[in-house]
Amino acid sequence: MLPNLLSLARIFCGPVVMVLIAQASITALVLTIVVMLLAEISDLLDGHLARKLDVASAFGKIVDPMADSLYRALVFLAFLDAGWMPVWMVAVIISRDILVSYLRIFSEQHGITMGARQSGKIKAVFQGVVQIGAVVLVIAAGGVLTGIHETLVYSLLLIATVVTAWSGIDYTMGFLRSVSLRDVVANRG
Repeated sequence: MLPNLLSLARIFCGPVVMVLIAQASITALVLTIVVMLLAEISDLLDGHLARKLDVASAFGKIVDPMADSLYRALVFLAFLDAGWMPVWMVAVIISRDILVSYLRIFSEQHGITMGARQSGKIKAVFQGVVQIGAVVLVIAAGGVLTGIHETLVYSLLLIATVVTAWSGIDYTMGFLRSVSLRDVVANRG
């Protein structure tokens, strides 16, 4: 139960971050970092606790990645709204999560459970670090991105976008290999 509550709480961190970033004050940005850290800690703890307490559930396997996707998408949308991030980066990041969700559905239809891949875990770490790092840089810039701070934020977000795209490609290739392997096995029988 506790792991699922942590996942659900993370969903609500996204709108809080959006409101705080929209305030555009240093105080609100510092609070943003606190909320982001809480969201990242909940992401680390929910799966660990589910395994440790032996309370992993089908609901948890759905709500955890959904919470991750919704939380991070809302943070990136807040960055877009604040003018820190171009729309194409947000589109790549959100599209990857939609793609992976549908690949999991298609996998289930083929009798294959598509678990989390290493690329997805790497993507999550990069996105979390980059999101917090971007807010820290905005605070360091006094709340207005210009010059080197703007370049650094853009560079961080570009790295997160590339890692996210790579993860989407990795999931797609994994799906295609799984489906092809299943077809090969089925044809031998």
